[in-house]
Amino acid sequence: MRQLPINLKSVALVAILATLCLPVASVWAGKSYSSGDLYYLAQKSYYQLKGSQDKQKFRHHWENTIRSFSKVVENYPKSPQAYKAIFTIAHLYEGLNGVSKNSRDLDQALHYYKKVSNDFSPGTLTDDALFGSAKIYQVKKDFSSAARVLKKIFEQYPNGDQAKKARLQYEKLASFLLIQRTKREKPEPVVVRQAKLKPQVEKKPAILKKKPEPVVVRQAKLKPQVEKKPVILKKKPEPVVVRQAKLKPQVEKKPVKRTILGKGKKGYLYAPSSGRKRGPLIVVDAGHGGKDQGAKSTSGTHEKDVNLTIARHVKTILVNRFKYRVVMTRKNDKFIPLKERSEIANNRNADLFVSIHANAAKRKSAHGIETYFLGTSNNDRARETAARENGELVHSVKDDQVQEILASLITTTKINDSSRLAGTVQENLFKSSRKKFRGLKNLGVKEGPFYVLHGADMPSILVEVGFLTNRKEARMLTKPDYLYRLASSIAEGIHKYLQDKGPSI
Repeated sequence: MRQLPINLKSVALVAILATLCLPVASVWAGKSYSSGDLYYLAQKSYYQLKGSQDKQKFRHHWENTIRSFSKVVENYPKSPQAYKAIFTIAHLYEGLNGVSKNSRDLDQALHYYKKVSNDFSPGTLTDDALFGSAKIYQVKKDFSSAARVLKKIFEQYPNGDQAKKARLQYEKLASFLLIQRTKREKPEPVVVRQAKLKPQVEKKPAILKKKPEPVVVRQAKLKPQVEKKPVILKKKPEPVVVRQAKLKPQVEKKPVKRTILGKGKKGYLYAPSSGRKRGPLIVVDAGHGGKDQGAKSTSGTHEKDVNLTIARHVKTILVNRFKYRVVMTRKNDKFIPLKERSEIANNRNADLFVSIHANAAKRKSAHGIETYFLGTSNNDRARETAARENGELVHSVKDDQVQEILASLITTTKINDSSRLAGTVQENLFKSSRKKFRGLKNLGVKEGPFYVLHGADMPSILVEVGFLTNRKEARMLTKPDYLYRLASSIAEGIHKYLQDKGPSI
């Protein structure tokens, strides 16, 4: 037998080993991430899609996010993450249909909504999936199926968040279906046949032989009526005088303001004039302050002043328009350490923490608005922004250690809600502010290792309203009406998030 040269033997051996190892490698490739890891990566893709209107215009971005969630289902089909992933896939196909107008996308959405309710034990998303199915049936004009599903929701899940809406829609649909059924089932008109009548012979009047005597009616004698004299009152009753109480003019109460102390940390509470003691409490953090001036424009505008102006407007709108309680970390030009800002929120058991900043970059052409939530990031731009906002703190710890510390502090729930809040605020901020500033760029929602966010126990975000290092944006950030519009957009985004949190995916 002819022997192969040494180098050819080596090549052949490597080829055989590679062939044998391929199945093993592919298995490990699929299992290299835990269900939680895969789901977290899919979540990131989801919120990046939702935070970018530009991405939502193109089908491939939707499909990429759908594939991310499909990996969770393929590798861990019975996991809790698969349950949430299937629901989100259905939700994404429904959203894609709104862009594509393709009925196949709607069919896919219905298919996955059914899988949530049929393939898994009832959970927090089951009634939401059923409600999604009912909506699609109505779009398809299958009203009978829609009514059946809606009835199932309020009968089997009476304590779910969709029960009330399902009952109202069911009653409307039931009335509509009854009218339609009545129209279809109209009874045939009854034909009445007229009987033949015999001609009647006119009878002659009977002649009486004797005429009846006339009846005499005797009229009764009536006594003449005596006219009664009217009764005259001796004394007229005095008129009752109603004295009108003097009403004091009501003075509109101003929002109650008081200082809160918690572990030595101060915060400034503003409540609606009604004195509302319950309901959401939002902490509005004006970034930087005092000796920490933040970024600076070429014309001398300091970030700390821009942040405070916007934060004050946000506070006023949330309190007066939306009737929320608000705590400001600072109300004037005061320096507050980063770690104390989140402590104020924790001491007050706040529901949300929103930190307001203006951006800066080495490139003078950099422009746009973006919203961050806490997370590790491989994005150089996000790290650069975080390093600037973290100030001196970032220099005391190596970057890889910063990432490790922050990762250990992140919880799934907090990231989920923070991402949703960031997406809602960013979308509202861009839509509204663009009306005033046509050149505004949407940089979307991003993750970043921000110290001011990591200490907060509640959903927390950091909003970058524009670049002071960009000449056009710096000029806009000096205009009072534009700053008010930015503040109004942020406040409205917060309100939308609180009013319609939706199912947590």
